Amino acid sequence: MLIVDDNATNREILTDRLTSWGMRPAEAMDGPTALQALYMARETDPFRLAIIDMQMPGMDGASLGLAIRADKRLGGTHMVMLTSMGAQGDVQRFHKIGFSAYVNKPIRHEELKDVLSLALAGQPAEQIIVSCAADRTTENRFGGRKAHILLVEDNATNQQVAVGLLNNLGLTADVVDDGAKAVSAIKTASYDLILMDVQMPVMGGCEATKAIRNYELKMRKLSGSPAASPIIIAMTAGAMAGDKEKCLESGMNDYIAKPVSARSLADILDKWLPHKNDTQVENVSAVPDEQVLPVFDWTEMVERLGGDEKLACKLVSGFLLDTPPIIDALRHDLAAGDATSSERQAHSIKSAAAIVGGECLRAVAFEMEQSAHEGEMSEATARMNELDAEFARLKQEMEKVP
Repeated sequence: MLIVDDNATNREILTDRLTSWGMRPAEAMDGPTALQALYMARETDPFRLAIIDMQMPGMDGASLGLAIRADKRLGGTHMVMLTSMGAQGDVQRFHKIGFSAYVNKPIRHEELKDVLSLALAGQPAEQIIVSCAADRTTENRFGGRKAHILLVEDNATNQQVAVGLLNNLGLTADVVDDGAKAVSAIKTASYDLILMDVQMPVMGGCEATKAIRNYELKMRKLSGSPAASPIIIAMTAGAMAGDKEKCLESGMNDYIAKPVSARSLADILDKWLPHKNDTQVENVSAVPDEQVLPVFDWTEMVERLGGDEKLACKLVSGFLLDTPPIIDALRHDLAAGDATSSERQAHSIKSAAAIVGGECLRAVAFEMEQSAHEGEMSEATARMNELDAEFARLKQEMEKVP
């Protein structure tokens, strides 16, 4: 197997999983490197299958697929496309290029195993695509959960589809048609989760998210009534490299590709909405975020990695080793008054905490990042002790993992 992905963490996760299945994976960080690997291996030990990420700088996954299929010497290589940005017509497009299967991220590891097995067995591509796209039972799946949801979408048809999917899942939502109205809505009501379209007139989704997070920060500075911090999920049909990163950097928590399916929506809601047996907070806006967010969600992290506890432990160990020097660097940059470097260090801590499920640490790092970005160095410095405390709490919880 050849894994082609510019993200090192993604390659590591796939390599670990494929190895556990008895496969022999190799890695390539971009299209040209992948082609070189395929050519070098073709005479002695050719790759039977290439797992290719779509969103890569330079040569994207589709271009790499075309290059592989254009060379008869590589004709025996099956190809599977992984993408986090699905769009209408993709199935036909990638099938025409020569991909054996097309899979939307995130995909559970057991499902990926089935897809790879079918591709290697020469199963018709259309049947593979159908097999990995089959919805789990979702009807009224969230009927027992109390969730206040805001849907932000400018297209009337898309609104109807999203509302219909939510209703089938046992949920309802308020609906607004641009980002500016979403910002106004969160000032008058407390939402658990916001489904945010990215490309909208008046105010786009990323701009609206930044405004919402800045409003939370401003309210948090006032005594007595901290603002609620809703989960914000990006919805976009965009296929530009870096789109997902832009959404997360604006303050969104996660990402779902259009067209939204019942399965993908159910999976992401299951990830972020409180379960019906969880302790419910009657007035979220009156409770500080650190009492609402989990310090460390080991279960969610392991589930996100397909149940691979060994890999999860490896990521936790790396996080505990790599983060203290970044925190020290942030402390130094704040003392030096370097806003740009402080913002970068806080961003690194925020991103790392998000990967390992350290939501409390992520929230504090995000606010420090925003303060540094706005040049409010005293505000960022004032949160340093809180950041240290949250890392200590997270480390303590992580060390409980066997």
